[in-house]
Amino acid sequence: MKKEEILPLLPERLRRLVDQAVTDWRQVQELRIRSGRELVLQIQGYREIPGQAGQVVSAREFQEILEHISQYSLYAFEEEIRKGYLTIPGGHRIGVAGKAVMEQGQVRTLRNISFLNIRVSHEVKGCADRLMPWLFERKKFLSTLLVSPPGAGKTTLLRDVVRQVAAGGRFSEGKNVSVVDERSEIAGCYLGIPQKDVASCDVLDACSKSEGIRMMIRSMSPEVIAVDEIGTRQDYEAMMYALTSGCALLATVHGNSLLHIREKPLFRQMLEEGMFDRLVFLKKEGKPGQIDVICDGKGREL
Repeated sequence: MKKEEILPLLPERLRRLVDQAVTDWRQVQELRIRSGRELVLQIQGYREIPGQAGQVVSAREFQEILEHISQYSLYAFEEEIRKGYLTIPGGHRIGVAGKAVMEQGQVRTLRNISFLNIRVSHEVKGCADRLMPWLFERKKFLSTLLVSPPGAGKTTLLRDVVRQVAAGGRFSEGKNVSVVDERSEIAGCYLGIPQKDVASCDVLDACSKSEGIRMMIRSMSPEVIAVDEIGTRQDYEAMMYALTSGCALLATVHGNSLLHIREKPLFRQMLEEGMFDRLVFLKKEGKPGQIDVICDGKGREL
């Protein structure tokens, strides 16, 4: 489906170049499109320029892509553009960059958009199978932090854990899972409808994690709250509120190792306070979402 969802966004010439360059869409991570520059593919961590060197994306071709992704109305997507991205059918996220228009110190919108990054969203059902036995104790879900470098598949793994925890299975009955999807990457909502298989979850899309966690606790009575890429003091305070409200946590963070995340004062505090019962480290190389090490909350390998 990824091919059918993404190729139609491109003008015919670029469509041909990409189609010839990609043999397996399951390995494609990004398409970087810059007006007046060469199109760049990111495939399994490697950069590839389709076609002959020096073939650039023309201003007309770039404008055509922009019109396709915004359905010929950038104004209708102004709120998303202000945050730096658009979400398209299939749950794929397109990063946008150009001239920022500021108002009272905040970005009001973007003008002269000349840079796009189509991030191909991957859904790998079953990729969390090996992990699931370690995430429950007497049918209770254990608060879990997924740690990986960028591009190693932590969101793909998070999505499958969310799906399995909500659906229930061998280790527990289904849980009420609330997904606070600040950047529309977990559920991949398009016009409010999740494009990924999170049918048994409640999703709050495009809301900050700190505010969204509190909103979901007040309104949806979750047993588990899932968020992607934590890192601020506000995130920490909201997650502590969730724990004291009786919720378990499922979160991700960028990191290369236990030592790496312990070097960050906020995460060192989280670990010292026992915020998470499981720390899961992903492999830096190989297929996205592959597990390297599973530890308890104190960092001891299980």
